[in-house]
Amino acid sequence: MRRYLLLLLLLISTLSVMADNATNIRVRQEGKSIIITYDLNKKSNVRILMSSGNNQQYKELKSVTGNVGKSVPAGKSRKVVWKPLEEYAEFVAQNVRFKVETQSTYEDYALNGKVKTLLMGQVGYSLTPQLSYGGMIGQMYHGIGWYINGRSNFNFVSSAELSCDKNGVIQGSGLPFYSGNTSMSHYVINGGFMLDFLETDWRENNRFNSFGFYIGGGYGKRELQWETTDGIWVKYEPTSHSGFSGNIGFFGSFYGVTLNVGVNTINFKYLDLEVGIGLMF
Repeated sequence: MRRYLLLLLLLISTLSVMADNATNIRVRQEGKSIIITYDLNKKSNVRILMSSGNNQQYKELKSVTGNVGKSVPAGKSRKVVWKPLEEYAEFVAQNVRFKVETQSTYEDYALNGKVKTLLMGQVGYSLTPQLSYGGMIGQMYHGIGWYINGRSNFNFVSSAELSCDKNGVIQGSGLPFYSGNTSMSHYVINGGFMLDFLETDWRENNRFNSFGFYIGGGYGKRELQWETTDGIWVKYEPTSHSGFSGNIGFFGSFYGVTLNVGVNTINFKYLDLEVGIGLMF
């Protein structure tokens, strides 16, 4: 009985309500609970705070259920139930003030410095044919960020001292006899810029969904060697390239699962397709 009277004293006190980005705040009593309803214009993180008497310090209420906490959806008549007698053994208060504090999920994302991180495995393919394997790592904040990716066929042979033309002729030495054995060495490493289109509108937290593009450059090498019957390796010049490497592509993620497709070039003479799968978190 004493607890019920304490709750009654709370409710007959002078009462005021404050809100940030929430409207049409209403407070009423149902039994031993206090019901707070409000309208929310956009999905937000919501806290309910209270002060009483001459104390201007607001304290967050803990014994609350309903439309409170992280990512409350927008809508009319959002409802919060507070059970004060679960939070306070005894409570007598006057001039009670409630505050519905809201923070948009994107504000939470931005203010708390949450960064999207990308980890991905990649495969490269060219029509020569040529396969290479590697990965990509990147980070974005507010939809803008960086990445580094690299791929190789993991055949790191030394560059041949001799080279031949498309007919197999070595300049100054003529046409040797070839054994038919070949060796291919290929690797690229790039770094650059990423942009997530779903974050650039600054309206919503799309933490688990992304769609954007990446573009960058670095260094690459692709060398095809032919073996002579004397065991000497000769670089086949027409399809051997080294120097500037550039890539561009698109990525998209759904609840963290991320796919990408792009192209990579070495000196704008050798081109391969790169695809990947990974996680954005």
